[in-house]
Amino acid sequence: METKTKNWAIVKWLVWSLSVTFYFYEFVLRVAPSVMVKDLMAAFSLNAAEVGSLAAIYLYIYAPMQIPVGVLTDYFGARKLLTIAAIVCGLGCLLFGFANQEWIAGAGRLLMGIGSAFAFVGMVYICSHWFHKKNLAFLIGLANSLGMFGAFIGQGPLSMLVHEIGWRASVIQLGILGIIIGAVIFFVVRNDPPSIAKKEQAKREKMPSVFHFLKVVARKRQSWINALASLCYYSITVAFAGLWGIPFLEQTHDVSRNVASFATSMIFVGWMIGGPIIGTYSDRIKGRKPILLTSLTLTFISLASVIYLDHLPLIALFILLFAVGFFSSAQLLQYSIAIEMNPHEAKGSSIAFTNFLTMMGGAIIQPLVGYLLDLNWHGERVLGIPYYSTSDYKIALSIFPILVIFAMIFNLLIKEKKAPHLKDPDLPI
Repeated sequence: METKTKNWAIVKWLVWSLSVTFYFYEFVLRVAPSVMVKDLMAAFSLNAAEVGSLAAIYLYIYAPMQIPVGVLTDYFGARKLLTIAAIVCGLGCLLFGFANQEWIAGAGRLLMGIGSAFAFVGMVYICSHWFHKKNLAFLIGLANSLGMFGAFIGQGPLSMLVHEIGWRASVIQLGILGIIIGAVIFFVVRNDPPSIAKKEQAKREKMPSVFHFLKVVARKRQSWINALASLCYYSITVAFAGLWGIPFLEQTHDVSRNVASFATSMIFVGWMIGGPIIGTYSDRIKGRKPILLTSLTLTFISLASVIYLDHLPLIALFILLFAVGFFSSAQLLQYSIAIEMNPHEAKGSSIAFTNFLTMMGGAIIQPLVGYLLDLNWHGERVLGIPYYSTSDYKIALSIFPILVIFAMIFNLLIKEKKAPHLKDPDLPI
């Protein structure tokens, strides 16, 4: 019996690790264009708004895909869906890397977005089906930390790889990696632990219509408020850290792309460390809202300092960007709130609904920042690439502190339920 329990523990962490590996990989793909902005401008003759739109194609499909992804995950589990998703991401990278026209690159980015749409929901599905509810916020935070490590790799280290072998070869290598990840997931991952697999399958067979749980989530006003708060809060990560932070730092602090890449990636390092710490503390005090409001305030102070204070020492810049990421990781609590305010059977749909609106924000904000840059641009070019001044960037990036304020307002309107700390009788400790 003891050996069986130990084997079960090994299997559950292996399954969890593979779901997180794909989540890690998805984050590399999500932020990769941030280290290729000027390369893409040169390769496809694009301006800032067009680069923003090309990068955001990923989010244009990722966001609406959250709805069917949540429903499909509730019905079919994670194994086959994550397998197909990883392979689709790999094929998208190959198409992007070999593209000789903008629309082909856009098609590759579209495939990346379709496959990546399954990563977060699949990871949370594994967390909630293989582990205790009482550890949910911690596990999501820990998994997200490892995902954010992918974002870190997708900036500083990827920037160095792009410098060495070029952006095309770098993306092609990422494509091959995605196909390998998909194959491993297929042979190793299972939807549920053996002790509850039959019970979960029986539940799926008795489930109501496909869109029943989505309707349950969408009919709740609080679901919308929580999702909009998540949208505003996460925009910093997906649009500032994920695309515009690097060229902003290059211009405003006169540093190389590699230095700017590592500086911006400190936001993801902050997420890596902050996610499990904030999640654990939230579980301990059995509350989400007070932590969110405090973190939003500190995020606002740190981010405004980066955007508006001139001539910051490099060490101060790194520390402030780390603080932005650390406190922004509290955004994960919006997903815990979404799960807790909806029925257990609708957790996939509740996560998907929240993530749908969250990523729609990124799909809008990424090109919007580019549009604001072009709006103030005076037509100057350097080596054929549009040149944007420091004031151009500060005006365009002012949208981020404003969104943090909106996130505070939405969170104030949330009626929080206490986090569940009940024992799952079907899962061994």
